[in-house]
Amino acid sequence: MTAPAWLDVLNETLDACAAHGRADLAERLRRRRDQQAPGTRIAVVGFPKQGKGYLLNALLNAPVCAVGDASTPAVPTEIGYAPDAAATLVGHARESVPVADLAKELEIRPPGSLRRVEVGLPRELLGTGLVLVDTPAIGDPRSPRTAATLDVLADAHAVILVSDATQELQPAELALARHIRTWCPALVLALTKIDVSPDWRELAARNRTALSETGVVADVFPVSATVRQAAAKAGDAGLNGRSGFPELLNWVGEQASRPIERTRALAAAVSVRAAAVELVESLQTRLDAVSQDSGIDQVTLLQQAQRRTEELRRQNVRWQNLLSDEITDLVSDAEYDLRERTRQIVRHIDRTFDEGDPVQIWPDFQTWLEENLAEAVETNYNWVSDRSTWIAHAVATSFGPRFGQAPELPLTGSGVDSIPEVGTPKIERFKIGQKLFTGLRGSYGGVLMFGLVTSLAGLPLINPVSLGAGVAFATKSVRDEGGMRLQRRQALAKAAAQRHVDDVFIRFSKEIKDEIRQVQRRLRDHFAALSDELAEELTRQRELIIAGSADRDRRTQRVKKEIDRLAALHRKAGALGVTAREIRELSA
Repeated sequence: MTAPAWLDVLNETLDACAAHGRADLAERLRRRRDQQAPGTRIAVVGFPKQGKGYLLNALLNAPVCAVGDASTPAVPTEIGYAPDAAATLVGHARESVPVADLAKELEIRPPGSLRRVEVGLPRELLGTGLVLVDTPAIGDPRSPRTAATLDVLADAHAVILVSDATQELQPAELALARHIRTWCPALVLALTKIDVSPDWRELAARNRTALSETGVVADVFPVSATVRQAAAKAGDAGLNGRSGFPELLNWVGEQASRPIERTRALAAAVSVRAAAVELVESLQTRLDAVSQDSGIDQVTLLQQAQRRTEELRRQNVRWQNLLSDEITDLVSDAEYDLRERTRQIVRHIDRTFDEGDPVQIWPDFQTWLEENLAEAVETNYNWVSDRSTWIAHAVATSFGPRFGQAPELPLTGSGVDSIPEVGTPKIERFKIGQKLFTGLRGSYGGVLMFGLVTSLAGLPLINPVSLGAGVAFATKSVRDEGGMRLQRRQALAKAAAQRHVDDVFIRFSKEIKDEIRQVQRRLRDHFAALSDELAEELTRQRELIIAGSADRDRRTQRVKKEIDRLAALHRKAGALGVTAREIRELSA
């Protein structure tokens, strides 16, 4: 057996609903597909006190529905054909009750105990398999009664919307009519109680206009159940014609006489078109959102990424220049600082040995010199360490607050413990023997010189004058020799101390330069790695933006393709609806 064409279209639309997360639409289509009722189902719906029960009783010529002040059932009542009148309450079990006692039985049933009521009547109208469904009155959208009525519409092939002729259609009724017409292939408005409304013709005209303006295609049948019942009792065909029910019965007959397969095809076509429209609307909304995302915002993101890339390039030049300049200045300043400190020490050495005898002051001077050199080196080292930290923070700040964390700069140490001791110069003392020898040598010249002079006066070579001169010359020779020896010792001590200061300066000047170079390398490596990381991050951002744009383009194409597919299903469903129309009249 070949599956009907409408079934393929419905299944394809059902799959689309499930794929797009519309379980509600999928459930409606699934109920259309799986519906196994042998005949047409016509739901009668309306708001409270509109004469819905009277209308159904008049259609069937049987008091099967609650009317007047009797409470209407909270569950649907399905009225179909049966050789004998019968009623069944369907809840957790099926329970048969007399039709005459149906209203009383429904009143005593607790809420929620029933799902529906099935009534069988021996009526020719129902003989084709037609099922009329009396629904609970529509009211609060959140009430179970309203939910039960809307649930009935999912299985209905046609709907009679009941509204009395005492007032025009209300906005809620027009909204209900629009909802029904979206999902059901046939809808009529039964304008009841025309017997108590003298202006029902004008009202019917206004209701037709209101329905047309709402976009609802529906006939309007003014009817009077009271006149219909009176005509039935009197057997007056003319009065029955004035009740308006013959036209309504003709419409019901058209629905009932249509082959059920074509009715199902028509219902499926309408449901598919309604589902396709809702899906296309949601997809179009998504497509508009994607278009907005891929518009100005996408360009803005790319421009921002490009500006950050250019800023990073300029930033790299700035921090490299800053680091190079600061390190160069630091090397020069560190050397000058150490030189200045050692020069002060040298000047103190000069003053010390210009006045003091190294023989006497050298031990104390040696201690002083070592302590001051160590202090100079240590101070210079600490100054370089502080200046290096400042340079690190200055370069880090150029990367912005987010990357303002400077790296640790653990210097290897000043090395003051390794400063060598000052070597003691070879200082010669002016000993007693050397003084005696120097004195004798000076006294010999004095005695000889003044002895020769006094010999001209007849005095011997050695006389008191020559001896006195010898003593004076001896004293002077010793004093002069001591002074010269002191100057040599002072010069020797100065030279030794200055050489030691120069050695310390040369050694630690080299060490501090090496430390500064190490600081430069560590900072360069750290901030170069940070710059590379930022560049990679920007590259990833650009790639994500470009990839996101490509992904959006792909999603846009997929959405457009899906919209085209749903539009094709909509057209197919429209063709099915046209071919399924075949009308045949049937009277009650």
